[in-house]
Amino acid sequence: MKIGEVEVFLNYGQLMVGSDSDPDFDLLVSTPPANDAHHVMLTARAQIAPVRVSVWRGTAPRASRPVFNGEVVLSTGYLALREASDPPFFVWPVTSAGTRVGLSIGVDAWDEATTVTVVVDPDAQSMPDVRSRDDFIASAAAITEISQIDRVLTGYSYPVDRLAVAIRIMRDASGEGVSEARVRYGITSVAEWLKWLHPAISARVLPGIEELLRNYLVENSSEQVAAGALIAYIASELGLSGEEFLMAR
Repeated sequence: MKIGEVEVFLNYGQLMVGSDSDPDFDLLVSTPPANDAHHVMLTARAQIAPVRVSVWRGTAPRASRPVFNGEVVLSTGYLALREASDPPFFVWPVTSAGTRVGLSIGVDAWDEATTVTVVVDPDAQSMPDVRSRDDFIASAAAITEISQIDRVLTGYSYPVDRLAVAIRIMRDASGEGVSEARVRYGITSVAEWLKWLHPAISARVLPGIEELLRNYLVENSSEQVAAGALIAYIASELGLSGEEFLMAR
């Protein structure tokens, strides 16, 4: 279950996950990833653009690069996200004070993560860690509910295929009479995911992208063709070919 998601600009790129107490290790000399009994510190992108951190409980999409799997003690029972010793920018009540909880933390890049996935009390039902396009397509075929669309969109491998699956999920939801609010959630999730496909993408590159997505939900082309057309459109807005654009991932 997804608990929340936040985007934040980090000054130094040191993201702290765990208790809202101060860490036992020296922030100035410790090299991320580092951890103590209460915290995990990892390296993320600094200053040039925000970092997106999603927090889940139990079941979550599998991140491409795991950086921590273990337990931490939450001094006050709250899970906190912050940079170094700064005040937390995200706090969530998890358990009673002093309780030990399992944490799984994954990133999209070892040295300068742009997306971070934090899972509290992870279980074994996460989406399989697929290593080929065929494996991804087979795994994604079982995802039918629009509430599960984040499982498809957390990763960036095989972006055209991921986008095609997301379009299929939203088309089916619209055809089944799912509420407009839930379809809008899916569209917003896809639009946000698209922003992170290439370092050159900014807010000005994707004006009207949600309306364009909505149009693809009602046209007659296949999901794969629709996804390819949308990727090609974004690439052209950046002055790139489709191949050059996809090489970023």
